[in-house]
Amino acid sequence: MAVLDRLFDETFYLQSYPDVAAAVAAGQIPSGLAHFLASGLQEGRTLISRFYRRGDGEARYLAANPDVAAVVATGGLASGLQHFLGVGESEGRSLFPEAFDEQWYRQRYPDIVDAIAQGVFTSGLEHYLAFGRDEQRSVSPLFELDYFDTYPDVRAARDAGGIYLSAADHYFTAGQFEGRQTTFSGTTGNDTVVGGAALDTLTGVQMDVGDCFVGGTLVGGQCRQYDSDGVNEQDVLIGGAGIDTFELGRALAGRAFVNYIPFYQGGGDSDFARIENFEPGRDSLIIGGRNGGADFISPGTEFEPSPEGLKIYALNTVGGGGNTTRDLVAIVSAIADPNDVINSSTFLGPVDLFI
Repeated sequence: MAVLDRLFDETFYLQSYPDVAAAVAAGQIPSGLAHFLASGLQEGRTLISRFYRRGDGEARYLAANPDVAAVVATGGLASGLQHFLGVGESEGRSLFPEAFDEQWYRQRYPDIVDAIAQGVFTSGLEHYLAFGRDEQRSVSPLFELDYFDTYPDVRAARDAGGIYLSAADHYFTAGQFEGRQTTFSGTTGNDTVVGGAALDTLTGVQMDVGDCFVGGTLVGGQCRQYDSDGVNEQDVLIGGAGIDTFELGRALAGRAFVNYIPFYQGGGDSDFARIENFEPGRDSLIIGGRNGGADFISPGTEFEPSPEGLKIYALNTVGGGGNTTRDLVAIVSAIADPNDVINSSTFLGPVDLFI
């Protein structure tokens, strides 16, 4: 129960259970934590933290773990919280589904896996509560830096001791229904990235927090960085109920030019993004190449209908007249007409001077 030391909120527990507060005030028990450990956990008292909100945290955990819910329903356990503190944490389960994805956190941050293996932490959640929140580590594919920078009111509420554990917690609980936009990103491995109900950008590559540069000069502050370009990855990007932008390339400003980086190029047909729930006329793509044939300045883009969906290929040539190669970038499921994608896409690449 090492995570309990980070999670348990004495004031919140006493406010939630006036009978316990009265017993502490009368000197009958030394603290709310002592009561919880002695009897509260077995009594099904779950309001131990503002993050495990009144009824909501317990309901989320049971919904995400139906095997646990079945045991609780038959009286084998007093609560989902009792299961998590007993075995769920060691099994790598997420106490806060959507608000903190334990398995994603471990995949994204290998140093956390090493620390758990060495016994420094019992889970990624314990690390996040101790250090990760201050280090702006993302707890799920939702990229925390972008969300907090776009919505400083959410960051201020979190830092002031609000009820939201993370940016993801706020977005899935309230932000997406308020129309707040955000970015979802993957890791350097194979990922499934799912959009929400607002204006979302989905990318399967790994993003991180780094120093800000303008024109090649360090200017201070924190900005997004890309740690991968999708090579040797097969990611699934699933559009949500909102308006989604699927990112298959990026443009980064350098000292004297803009650097256009396509994703999923270098592994032939073995690396690509599978895009699902794409809605023509509503969703859009950012493609790391130009719309047309290939030249030696920038990759072209070719579209090919297939039984799997619309395949998007990058066309590359070498030396302005060499052999053209095709590199699969994405498959847009349930789409057959190339115009459904072309008319909804932004193509990145320098001006073609030699065609």
